[in-house]
Amino acid sequence: MTMAGDIRKIRRLIMLLFIAAGITVFAAAPVYASKQNTDWRIKIKSAAVVNGPRVTLGDIAEFYGDLPPQTRADLSGVELWNAPSAGRRPVRVNRKKLRVILKHYLGELIGNCIIPSTLTLQTGGKVMSEEDLKRAVVKVLTPQAERNGGDYKFRDFKLPDHLFFNDSMDGLRVHLPRALKPGSNNYRIEIVSVDGRVLRQLSGSVFVDVWKPVPCPVRPLNRKELVTPDLITWKSKNMAHLGKRVWDGKGGPWRVKVPVGTGQPIMRSSIEPAPVISRGDKVTLMFKSKHLKLTVPVESLEDGGVGQTVTVRNLQSKRKLVGTVIDAQTVQVK
Repeated sequence: MTMAGDIRKIRRLIMLLFIAAGITVFAAAPVYASKQNTDWRIKIKSAAVVNGPRVTLGDIAEFYGDLPPQTRADLSGVELWNAPSAGRRPVRVNRKKLRVILKHYLGELIGNCIIPSTLTLQTGGKVMSEEDLKRAVVKVLTPQAERNGGDYKFRDFKLPDHLFFNDSMDGLRVHLPRALKPGSNNYRIEIVSVDGRVLRQLSGSVFVDVWKPVPCPVRPLNRKELVTPDLITWKSKNMAHLGKRVWDGKGGPWRVKVPVGTGQPIMRSSIEPAPVISRGDKVTLMFKSKHLKLTVPVESLEDGGVGQTVTVRNLQSKRKLVGTVIDAQTVQVK
């Protein structure tokens, strides 16, 4: 072997000794800490921002449990690899690579690590986690939910796992295109610059459960039965599954069109106006225009409630006509 080869070999050996010594000295303290404090964990984030030239454990990790402050500081300062270039798109590191790197620097402490499937990194700017984004959306939706009344709950959020900002001064704005309603709602997330310019937009959705009291029968209601106050109680139901189809308990008088079981919400489609005119009743048919009003006695050929249309027969000409029930004595035709 040449003299130059011997020198390179000696240099390489010295370098390896220094590296080995550095790892050994570093690993000794944490291992001791792990024996004294077993109830702690290092949770690696799924998304993180780096502000220095090297990625440190403190940049990508959160520490939980009974970990001595100095040990926490020592672990946070461990340098892992070179940071991505500033201005580049975020880069990803999968779990397998993360585990190899962390095992190299932490040794047996790898057993205290919770490692995600992927870590996404960006140099500069800032990042919001899914939970951060959820809190921002809830903050905007809550006032509208409270104005709607009732008890409410937000669930099934459609949000990104994380959201990176190129500038730490950029802000977030949540826009709801229409009034909040029970059920599924869409919204828009906007990343805005400090001067208010929209830099990026994302769409999202959330499901809103809203419980409100609705009228329900105290016993089964049968077809053509009148709906009276003594037959009704109010029970809290999820409007997300009922919407505007449920009866609000107003108006009337009503009768049952479709049978309703005990405790079931009474839907608008299950009731109809109670007849104020019955088949065979003699009533007045009225024709009214801007300049003319005519009345003629007729016989109703069917039952009808206020606002419903019924067929009547002119008592003189025997001609059949269709009109709208105005009250118990009057049917109007246009």
